[in-house]
Amino acid sequence: MSHGLPRALALAALALTLAAPAGAQVRAFQLTSDNDAYSFWIPPAVRPDWEYSNGVRLALELEGAPGWSGLAKSIAPCAAVDSAGDAEAGCASTTIEVGQRLYSPRVDSAVPLDGQRPFAGWLYAAATARVVNGDTRHTFAVEAGVTGEPSLAEPLHVGLHRIGGFWKPAGWEHQLGFEAAAAVRYGIERRIGELRIAGVRAADLTTSAGASAGTLRTAVHAGAQLRAGTRLRHPWAARSARGTSVYVTAGARGEGVAHDLFLDGNTFGGTPARVHRNFLVGYTRLGIGIAHGGLSLDYRAVHSTRTYREEPGGHPYGSFEITWRR
Repeated sequence: MSHGLPRALALAALALTLAAPAGAQVRAFQLTSDNDAYSFWIPPAVRPDWEYSNGVRLALELEGAPGWSGLAKSIAPCAAVDSAGDAEAGCASTTIEVGQRLYSPRVDSAVPLDGQRPFAGWLYAAATARVVNGDTRHTFAVEAGVTGEPSLAEPLHVGLHRIGGFWKPAGWEHQLGFEAAAAVRYGIERRIGELRIAGVRAADLTTSAGASAGTLRTAVHAGAQLRAGTRLRHPWAARSARGTSVYVTAGARGEGVAHDLFLDGNTFGGTPARVHRNFLVGYTRLGIGIAHGGLSLDYRAVHSTRTYREEPGGHPYGSFEITWRR
């Protein structure tokens, strides 16, 4: 098990590379790891290990949007119009990603308990087109995957607990049943202001809004993010930049959720709902990052409000993200 995750990531990286269209130029690689064990501001003995407990995402970003006919007919790949490291001219890119997410109840039990969300895993692939037009970026995405035993969440969760010397999770035999699910998403982001000192970007503010629909999730959202730092790079930079940038981020996001597979239970029979989903959910995020040349490392502390009525309180988790940019 100790070698299973690195092997899986290596295979995923190979699959992403093979999935890239012939002749497409790679713009960036990105690896993201989420876990509530990364809630470093909470003493280790009382850190949570439930709700959205673990996630991993491996992404490959490509120049242009050749598979999204009609979305960006007259817009060139970002690298073709951006030689200074900024993405302020119109450009397009495509991201292909694979990942896994793991959800667990707050109380382990060999039998299903009302008021406790089910164990659940999500193994997925997604494709996202991003089209930049000045200070506006549009995002179109399709995500599809599977729940249940094929998601491989149970062996990962049990194996990590065994390696870490923790208890063996009880109740995976009653996890969310197998379902092939999907969702489509649209989002829009706008840079509404920035601060420059001696001609160098020192802070900027971005707003966002969007919606998703499908058997995976149906929701709308809106939010904002503030960044500040030294030699701050454009948030949608197409290329790496010289020098070192150190920065902090702060953001908030509100969602109206009409459907969530992991709370509402299987769409067509199978695992029934055990909790009552909340329609309004809020998220806050604080982060710190450093970028040098083509490499960047970010850490974000995320906190969500209650996602279902029976949840006793919100849920914190941390996220690490490493990016290599051409």
